[in-house]
Amino acid sequence: MTVGHQLISEGRWMQPEVDLLQAFLPLGGVAVDAGAGNSYRPAIMGQITYFHNTPVWGVPLRLPLNWPPWVGRVDSRRLLTPAMEWFGPAPLFAEPKRREGPRLSRKSAEELEIEEARNRQKELQEIIVTAENVETILSTVRELEGAIVISTALHRLGKVKVSAHVFRDPRFHLLLERFKSRLPFFGSRQIANSLHGLGAISYRGGGAWVEMVSIQTQRRIHEFEPQHVSNTLWACARMQLQEPLMLRALTCRAIEDIDRFCPLDISICTWAFATLKHREAEWLRAVVRARCEFADFSPQNMSNFVWGLSTLGFRHDNMVLAVGREAARKIRDFIPQELSNFSWALATMDLCDNLILRAIAEEVDRRGDEVNSWDPQSLSNMMWAYATLALKDDPLFQRLLDASIARIEDHDTQNLANTSWAAAMVGFRYSRWLDACARKAVEKIQECQTLHLAQLAFAFARFVAKGDQHQFLPTLLKETLRRLEEFPPQSLFDVHDALVFFQAFPAPPSGECLRMERRLSEHFEDTARTLETFARRSAERGGRPSMEEVTKYQRSVEQADIVTLGEHWTLAFLKRFGLLCSSEDRFIHSARRRILDFRDEASVTDPVSRSIFHRAQCVWQLGIQGDTDGALADGLFESGEPVAGAPAGHGLYVCRLRHTREGDAEIQALCAALDTSVMRSGRVPEGLKLNLHLSDVPCVSCLGCTLQFQCRFPGVLQISFDRGRVQSEDSRPIPRPPPPPSKRGNPVPYAPLPTTPPHDGVDRSMVRKERPKDEDRTSFYLNPLAPRRPDGASKGGEEAVPHKLVHGRNGSQQTYYFSSAPSFYGSDDYEAC
Repeated sequence: MTVGHQLISEGRWMQPEVDLLQAFLPLGGVAVDAGAGNSYRPAIMGQITYFHNTPVWGVPLRLPLNWPPWVGRVDSRRLLTPAMEWFGPAPLFAEPKRREGPRLSRKSAEELEIEEARNRQKELQEIIVTAENVETILSTVRELEGAIVISTALHRLGKVKVSAHVFRDPRFHLLLERFKSRLPFFGSRQIANSLHGLGAISYRGGGAWVEMVSIQTQRRIHEFEPQHVSNTLWACARMQLQEPLMLRALTCRAIEDIDRFCPLDISICTWAFATLKHREAEWLRAVVRARCEFADFSPQNMSNFVWGLSTLGFRHDNMVLAVGREAARKIRDFIPQELSNFSWALATMDLCDNLILRAIAEEVDRRGDEVNSWDPQSLSNMMWAYATLALKDDPLFQRLLDASIARIEDHDTQNLANTSWAAAMVGFRYSRWLDACARKAVEKIQECQTLHLAQLAFAFARFVAKGDQHQFLPTLLKETLRRLEEFPPQSLFDVHDALVFFQAFPAPPSGECLRMERRLSEHFEDTARTLETFARRSAERGGRPSMEEVTKYQRSVEQADIVTLGEHWTLAFLKRFGLLCSSEDRFIHSARRRILDFRDEASVTDPVSRSIFHRAQCVWQLGIQGDTDGALADGLFESGEPVAGAPAGHGLYVCRLRHTREGDAEIQALCAALDTSVMRSGRVPEGLKLNLHLSDVPCVSCLGCTLQFQCRFPGVLQISFDRGRVQSEDSRPIPRPPPPPSKRGNPVPYAPLPTTPPHDGVDRSMVRKERPKDEDRTSFYLNPLAPRRPDGASKGGEEAVPHKLVHGRNGSQQTYYFSSAPSFYGSDDYEAC
């Protein structure tokens, strides 16, 4: 033992101080105990010092004049700096005395207890990490103490199979209680891992811990890495944690750090926002500015990303087309759910991306009999998407309907209804499906929602399929009467229309059927009254009502949410107001022939043209009744972009029912008639007659416009219509037409060959970028006095361009433009592939 240690044994230096000096004192450094009562003058005698890790004592020191005063304890230790000088003779070294054997340290009972507890927590950590069942994890709960081991337990719960009874286990609630009590000590990783585990088991029980998690997340948000942000948002979506401040903090962190996000992070965040119905426009702008490399996205990333955009109502055509282009290259790697989700998202956004949609159809063909094992929801969603986008692909529908028949026992009522509706919308009649669907629908009729009953009624009426073998129509009527009060008006009109079409509704009605008739009559009267009141007021003002009156009328019709009255009640409407054309009028026969000829011409250039199965046509003729010289004007319009001018400019006011109605065929015909010289003159000659024949049942908005015309020009307008495209025989599949020729000579423009993946074996959808330098970063959490990035669209800078105000029915809305456009594929790049 050295002299220094002997002095320690006399109480001048404590053992921990010696240990620290020996461990951390740099070579050539000196430590001095100034001692109690010494004044802070240049000369201070050290009681004992360490020099070169060798104990010496009695060494006079000279300290610099700027030696700082000690604060706190008088008996403070300091490390001397090179500015300090020795005062007096050279230090004397004492030769250390060594003893044989290792040096033993004495530990107190308290230290031993602490070390034992720490070792036990490490043992529990290892047990939890290797656990294969819930029981193993919950058996450790009562001993868990630290933040790390508690977060590990919660995270591991998400990795094993968990049943619902676990949520009632007292040990699980004890774990949540410990989680709550230790939350102030949780870092970003522990928060993310804990919530990820709870999200994986879909725990939605809530509790006091939710508010504390929100607070701790906000406190630690500056520590969150990209993976922590995406995992936490994913967990919030799974558990439906709607904590505004917490979501705002996570959103801001995601926007701030998006340059480091990997494709998986971006897709998860977008999916989470959509699942939470948290519409954050700033996130979309950040994604657009980030200019993502969609080639690095995996199929799951792509489908989740576009699904999230569509669910949130975000539509950015160039970006989605860029995703679709890369998806077409990786189409063989998509699983059924990803294919259906992608097509569903395009349909919801009303974006017809022919590139990916054709690639999906051809991929379904390539997979052959494998399709028969696909889940029913993927099958029905895919057909629903193609029908919503008005894409007729008979080979695709036949294969998907065959697969649906093979999986008919696994179909729920929504899948039955969506599949039948989709087949009816694209005009693909398939008796095998109708028979299987009728049987299954009768079995599950009580599980059907009212919308499902309406969809089934519409589809079976369009295909003239009664389902007699399974008593479909009587069962449909019975179930409708049983749940009459649950039906919204439109669904009730649809079911009634089908029952009347099949003569399955008793006439005259009695009992419950009479109650159904009276309820429909009430809706009919309310609708007719609304349309008539506005039409007469508009006519009194010469077709120029006030904006307030127009807005009130449109809001009233749109809020009623009745798109069509069906054939039976539409006929009643036209009869009431003297608009119905006699069925013996020769104009009806010639108009029908003209519509068929128009569709035949369209099929020559495109056998799957929307004019054949989707768009409605209207033939019109303006002339003098009894005049043999022919019509003054006539023509044919089909629904689409208006070509006869906006209806409001002609004194006709439409409503938005499911979609805008300015381009409906009958509206364009009325506008064209009003543009003729005879109608513009303001003097309607005696005997003037305007005939309209519609290929489909007109909607409520169009009925309103016909009534507005009638009130301004009484006795001129006569209307007839057909029920629509009714098919009583099975369809003959039309082969899929070849893609249009490429402008750039690509032999397969709509089916790009898959790119060869890199040989490095790295999943690039998981690769995150390096953190940028601090001076290049912009943070929401820096010193409030530090410079911040200005809003370029309002304060100038690189993105300084004026805002644009779009005026709509609901007031002005602000749009944002940026001078630097994202480097996605442009329209020419896409179309000319």
